[in-house]
Amino acid sequence: MQQTTNSPGELVQRRPILSARQIAVAVIFGAIAAAFELLQITIPGYLPGVNFNLGGIWLTLSTMIGGPIVGAIVVFVDSVTGQVGIIGWPGYLIHVLILAAFYPAVYRVASVPKRLGLFLLVTAVALFFQYWWWIGLYSFVLKIIPFQAQLALQFGYAYWIYLIIYFLVPAILLATVPKFVAPQWRWPWQREETPQTAELS
Repeated sequence: MQQTTNSPGELVQRRPILSARQIAVAVIFGAIAAAFELLQITIPGYLPGVNFNLGGIWLTLSTMIGGPIVGAIVVFVDSVTGQVGIIGWPGYLIHVLILAAFYPAVYRVASVPKRLGLFLLVTAVALFFQYWWWIGLYSFVLKIIPFQAQLALQFGYAYWIYLIIYFLVPAILLATVPKFVAPQWRWPWQREETPQTAELS
């Protein structure tokens, strides 16, 4: 519990940036993401030499449970150990920030179908903005595929496969065991409040 005092010379105990729960989430999902990348556990059929990675599952779950800082840590580990490398991290980070901005409000929706529908919408929007980083990266930096062809490939095919990857497993948990993915975190600039997480019936 945070303690405040006006007495000079007395120390004030402040809440750490990350709780023990958040640190555990970062370690667990960071390790899983790294293991999947290093063992190349992927779904084939994306680009020549590039498969559908499953990092979106760990990105989404770590952000839902641990917040934006934890999500950023997990996708950093995923990027460092992944096929593209650290230059992929900003793209993932875009997704983390958008998801974290809207997820607490989505979680508080009482109706399960409406909650899942909104979660799908937020995931789709976050992935859409993330995709522009990858399109620019593959077309103008790595020069794997021309820009026009990228648009057709990514939004005509790959985007929808990745949307399933990012959405499906987290949505099942959100529908069946919502307390497991409760957003018990805050943004770094938010004031500490009395812990009160909305409980879903």
